[in-house]
Amino acid sequence: MRMPTAHPPTTRMSAEMLGEVAVLRAVGEVDMSNSDELRDHGVRLLDGDAIALVLDLSGVTFFASSGIAALAHLHGHNRDNGTRPIHVAVGGNVRRTLELTAMQALLPLHDTAEQAIAAALADAADRAG
Repeated sequence: MRMPTAHPPTTRMSAEMLGEVAVLRAVGEVDMSNSDELRDHGVRLLDGDAIALVLDLSGVTFFASSGIAALAHLHGHNRDNGTRPIHVAVGGNVRRTLELTAMQALLPLHDTAEQAIAAALADAADRAG
């Protein structure tokens, strides 16, 4: 499922279901012009039928503080409205930014989307008991 974008074509966001896991991918720059879109798509996916959410940020080249706020919002929304695991695939400078802001304390960080999906499935199975 491709979601429409209202920001420059250098940034793309898309979502898909891989089995029971929702994967939200961002490619390009995440900043104040599009971080609300990241947050809103993530909320819709958390409120849907998926057992887990993976945020694939491995194609993101710049991640502003508004993007960090969007991730914190998703964590809070999930805490208040459900217990679905959220895992993040990220690398390079964006990973360093998330680590410097201690985001990994809220959302587990992984090197690849495949690792994040596997961890999210295991996490969901553990929570299901």
